[in-house]
Amino acid sequence: KVFIVRPMRAAFVVLTGSVPLTAGWVVPGGQPQALSIRSLVSSRSKKGLGQRRRRAAAGAPCASTADPSVDYDVAIIGAGPAALSLAALLGASPAAPKVVVLSQNLAKRWVPNYGCWTEEWAALDALYTAKGVPGLMGPGVDARWGDTDCFFGEGEDGRVQAAPEGDYRRELGRAYLRVSRAGLKAIFYDEGEGGNKGYECIKEDVAGKALGTNVFGPDGSGPRLLEGHTELTLASSGKKVTAKIVVDACGAESPFTIRDDRDKEGYQIAYGVECTVKGPGVTGSKVGDYDRAKMTLFDYRSEAWRTSPGIDPNKVVNEPTFNYVMPLAGEKVFFEETSLVANPAVSFEDCKRRLAARLSVQGVQIDQIFEEEFCYIPMGGAVPRRGQRVVPVGAAAGIVHPSTGYQLGRCLSSNLGVADQILAELAKDPAADTFSQFDPDGAAARVIGRTWTPAAVGQRNFALFGGDFLMQQDVEGLKGFFSGFFKLDEPVWAGFLAGWRGLPNNEYHDGWLPRLWFGVTFLVKLPPKVALAMVVAIAKYSLAEGPDLIQSVTPLFGDPVRQGG
Repeated sequence: KVFIVRPMRAAFVVLTGSVPLTAGWVVPGGQPQALSIRSLVSSRSKKGLGQRRRRAAAGAPCASTADPSVDYDVAIIGAGPAALSLAALLGASPAAPKVVVLSQNLAKRWVPNYGCWTEEWAALDALYTAKGVPGLMGPGVDARWGDTDCFFGEGEDGRVQAAPEGDYRRELGRAYLRVSRAGLKAIFYDEGEGGNKGYECIKEDVAGKALGTNVFGPDGSGPRLLEGHTELTLASSGKKVTAKIVVDACGAESPFTIRDDRDKEGYQIAYGVECTVKGPGVTGSKVGDYDRAKMTLFDYRSEAWRTSPGIDPNKVVNEPTFNYVMPLAGEKVFFEETSLVANPAVSFEDCKRRLAARLSVQGVQIDQIFEEEFCYIPMGGAVPRRGQRVVPVGAAAGIVHPSTGYQLGRCLSSNLGVADQILAELAKDPAADTFSQFDPDGAAARVIGRTWTPAAVGQRNFALFGGDFLMQQDVEGLKGFFSGFFKLDEPVWAGFLAGWRGLPNNEYHDGWLPRLWFGVTFLVKLPPKVALAMVVAIAKYSLAEGPDLIQSVTPLFGDPVRQGG
């Protein structure tokens, strides 16, 4: 996920992976730069690893600044939620592996605005608390709303209308929250030099780039895959860091992980702004049509503003966007004009112009701007190529929901299994003082396989079709799609939006039979034109992409191939 953020007068560019989920952060001057979290690896002496383990198990504190000449059980490349949540889970484990996090951006603030359903965040809070990492529902929350609204151009009868477009407010009856960026980071990472999160930090990036499966460049600087371990080279100092397991938490555009079919991805693009507002549409209870006591998830209406000056009405119809609204404390509001998924992508400038036009017809003008956000999330494509020794997590692992772009909750849930599997791999030789008994390739395969089980791949394949279908829809198609979608029972639509094991309501989507039932019941809720378009799209997609979709909703073709060991 890429964010260009302008807090007050300063300009920053943030390249994130998560969820967005990330590694790497702020660059002054407003010029995007690729995160230099580049992998490197080589070999060296392994002296004293068992002794370090015994010290850690005895409760010895881990400093937040590490000596880069030592060896580690786990090296995590990145500085965003994907990296630091995994480091915190490993650091809180009674097994106390030797963990280091590598990134020059560790001290940078997290910029992306993350929203989550309260039910999901509470479930994650319970899971993380059980692992010794509490606080998600406390300092990890910035704002809460007891209900969520949507506008799909429906009339009072709940049917989508056009010319004139309906203004019916669909109340979902489900609570939502905004994640506290500073609070969540403080749960996972200690900003001080005497860190107490159970892992070490080196504030340098890693050099190198994957050129092929387990082939890195440029010459001599990329990760070196050696017997029993991997050697990384620090980009600034040139020092070497060795680890049994190397984790890539650098986001969707990571240089260390290869994912195929990137040309098939869609792109979620959004212009977001945290601001105060003014105008005749601003009252104590409303900002235009938006209730200050509620979060607005979707406003897909456009007829009233699509002919405004500077707006191309044909593009609004054929490349639709929606508004996402979070009323905040005091007079602040966060708006985000969003293209859900498209290829080619909608431009940031189009989103910005559309937001101004949308608010204007509601009697609202942006007054003081505190922060702007330019958000880019790749969606879809393939899961990571098999056989890679560097273990991807978060967006680097393709965790982003292919239909919705949700990723933070999915990442945090996935990292629970990743941490458990890493600990299981390290426990296979607890008394070893050298790397010689460790199989890093087998361990990496089993850790990746913990994320992308056959069941998870099948569920993702089903959602991939959803993203592909949504990319083909104009504004009327998307309004009809979501009007029908939110007429399903709440646990069913909620489970699809989460779409990951460990999150609430996933039982409605975690096998071929519940997915088939979901698809059939969804079709009958859709407007006839949208339902027919979906049936045609299913046939075309299956012919073009092979059996993956059919495999995800029937017992035919067996299970998808496990992506790891």
